[in-house]
Amino acid sequence: MSQTCFHCNEVIPKGFRAELKIGNDIQPFCCYGCMAIAETIVSGGLESFYQHRTHASVKPEEFIPSQADELRLYDDPELQSEFVVHKGDHSEASLSIAGITCAACIWLLEKEVNKHPGIIHFTINHTTHKAQLHWHPQQTPLSEILIQIRKLGYKAFPYDEGLARQIAEKEKKTTIFRIAVAGIASMQNMMFALPLYLGFYSGITSEFVSLFRWVSLIMCLPVVLFSATPFFRAALRDLKTRHLTMDVPVSIAILGAFFASAWITVAGEASLESDVYFDSVSMFTFFLMLGRFIEMQTRHKHLNSDIEMSRLLPSTAIIKEKALEKSIPAHKLKLDDLLIVKQGQIIPADGVVIEGRSRVDESALSGEFLPVDKAPGGFVSGGTTNIENTLLIRVTAKPKDSKVAAIIKLLDKAQLSKPRTMLIADKVASYFVAAVLIVSCVVAYIWYLHDPERIFPIVLSVLVVTCPCALGLATPTALTSANTYLRSKGFLITKAHALEAMPQISDIIFDKTGTLTKGELVIVDTLCFKEYDNAQVLEIAAALESGSSHPIAFAFAPYFKQSAEDIHNEIGLGLTGIYQPTGKQSAQRYYLGSLDYLNLPEDQTSQIKLHDSLNLFLSDGQRLIAHFQLNDSLREDSLTTIQSLKDMGLTPHILSGDQWHSVKQIATHLNIDSYHATQSPEDKLAFVKALQAQGKKIAMVGDGINDLPVLSGAKLSIAMGAASDITKMNSDAILLNNRLNVLTEAFQKAHKTRRIIKENISWAIAYNLLMLPLATAGYIPPYFAALGMSLSSLIVVFNSIRLKRS
Repeated sequence: MSQTCFHCNEVIPKGFRAELKIGNDIQPFCCYGCMAIAETIVSGGLESFYQHRTHASVKPEEFIPSQADELRLYDDPELQSEFVVHKGDHSEASLSIAGITCAACIWLLEKEVNKHPGIIHFTINHTTHKAQLHWHPQQTPLSEILIQIRKLGYKAFPYDEGLARQIAEKEKKTTIFRIAVAGIASMQNMMFALPLYLGFYSGITSEFVSLFRWVSLIMCLPVVLFSATPFFRAALRDLKTRHLTMDVPVSIAILGAFFASAWITVAGEASLESDVYFDSVSMFTFFLMLGRFIEMQTRHKHLNSDIEMSRLLPSTAIIKEKALEKSIPAHKLKLDDLLIVKQGQIIPADGVVIEGRSRVDESALSGEFLPVDKAPGGFVSGGTTNIENTLLIRVTAKPKDSKVAAIIKLLDKAQLSKPRTMLIADKVASYFVAAVLIVSCVVAYIWYLHDPERIFPIVLSVLVVTCPCALGLATPTALTSANTYLRSKGFLITKAHALEAMPQISDIIFDKTGTLTKGELVIVDTLCFKEYDNAQVLEIAAALESGSSHPIAFAFAPYFKQSAEDIHNEIGLGLTGIYQPTGKQSAQRYYLGSLDYLNLPEDQTSQIKLHDSLNLFLSDGQRLIAHFQLNDSLREDSLTTIQSLKDMGLTPHILSGDQWHSVKQIATHLNIDSYHATQSPEDKLAFVKALQAQGKKIAMVGDGINDLPVLSGAKLSIAMGAASDITKMNSDAILLNNRLNVLTEAFQKAHKTRRIIKENISWAIAYNLLMLPLATAGYIPPYFAALGMSLSSLIVVFNSIRLKRS
């Protein structure tokens, strides 16, 4: 008898001998490559890989020095620029891993690679086989990591979106085929099962009964050998790792029913009085695969959303080069390239508008459904659509460094973690499976004492009807649906625990500038003195500010007509210049600034009432002619958002580094009782810790780097879409479109998600508690148990899908 290789399971060539001691046994190998990989695995203390795997490993190609030289090409900085992001002393890369056949392969790779010097973090997505690598290139070059992966028998190369789409599409097609096979077999077997159920009352002869059974057996074979194999593989893997999941009772039920029915069929005449369950096997597999397919579709839509987002960027771009238009691949765009984006085209990279005015649809990126006006100086993001007129855009970031790419990285980060709710559900499901197996054994013993002939159908019904599929799907389907919906509204969850943390929040802290406000000064009031009117004083102030880049200057920009002459700016005080406003006969010198800067007589300034805002004054050198009040402009939805959060039972606070009068005005307008001004990052963190000491659960919403300490200290941290990259990377969620009303919707959706999860779990437990006694008493036949179990799972899935609705 031919020996097979311990590593790849291929036949060992005649006369070849290569052996290695693994555990207490000597294991044979078909080539020195397989033996070298096994030796690497064993020497690393990871020999349990061979106990956990569910498939034979892929036979490696012979690793020769030329391959190492080829992999060292990936150390070239120009080549790395396509897929590596350098961040200070460490780098990040996305890799595709080829050769993975099961979860044990992922376990082995993560264990071995993370032991390598210089590796910060190496994780692999189980669905797409996409790896995220964080490492110190000064300690270990990228090629050494790729060589290490190759020596383990796998291939690593820059992540390919097309390959990931192929994997997801292949899984979908295979699952549909499995469902089709099980569905056809179910229909055919029911056709033959009905005569079998009614045969002895309808005069059907034993020859026809035997024929129907053989036909049912043949129809059921593809179901067991093809449609149900994912359950068997998963159950075998779980038993090897001593971890019970729902696949264990499912596999026992399918295999037990099939082989028992096959034995009855083969036994022939002597067993005609016994029932066969080929119809139940087919139906059970069909309904279970159908439920998992619906869940898989929901999961893939979430897990592969980075692929869908990357599709937002077009493959080609039009650039302006020496006054000529030239089409190039979008990934070859460089900084400062001039992009020409015509009406209806997708913008291929982040940039700043140089020429043209248009409106841009940003809904695909931020969830903002209204088009946004863009003019020279305005920022545009790659993946958004130019609606009206041609724009000339200067590229400020390569496609791989764009806002879309940053969101994709955050999604990858979220996908690699599981929320605590899901971990608890997995653990409960494991205990539940153990309980089901114990109950099944007890039921079998009881029926053995009372009616041995009914043991098999009753135990089969118990295994099928109590399958904890609904319990296992209760949490992940709800979380996936909620995440998908919120992302479409512009609320991006970057850490898995965010949704389950939101319903627990008691207090929510806002930074002021850039969060509750737009961070842009606007003129809130204008008072005129003497013979000047509003239009004239605003025109004069705009003329004086025309040469300044100070935020105050932008507040007066809408009133600009022409620049003043002989402008002098005294930093921190004010400015002066010569200007002739509309309606005046001559030009004269004007002064704009604080009262101290104007240096007017006390009788003109003593009656001036200063407001809780930025106060600016305009004079002609002898007389006060205008008083301007400026303030940071509130976001349009700040007031309604704060009120909604209050209605939900949350207590709002403002922590700001701004001056007292500015913070007080905003807090008063928004009806926020708790507010603190001139706060340093340390002050903000101390305030959060003081609230936490009182048992409060804190959420923080901010946008600046100075908010990082308090964002890290809060139970839930939310960054504005306009925040710095480092702030967004360290937050649990991001408001991509900066719309605060989405924050309210996110909290409402989180509460509804928790309610849906409770409903799902309650339904799953109630269903099992109701059906288990009926099954143990023999009132539920196996085919009805299969239908009930599947409907129970589908109810959970469809209940979770409700979270996708507004």
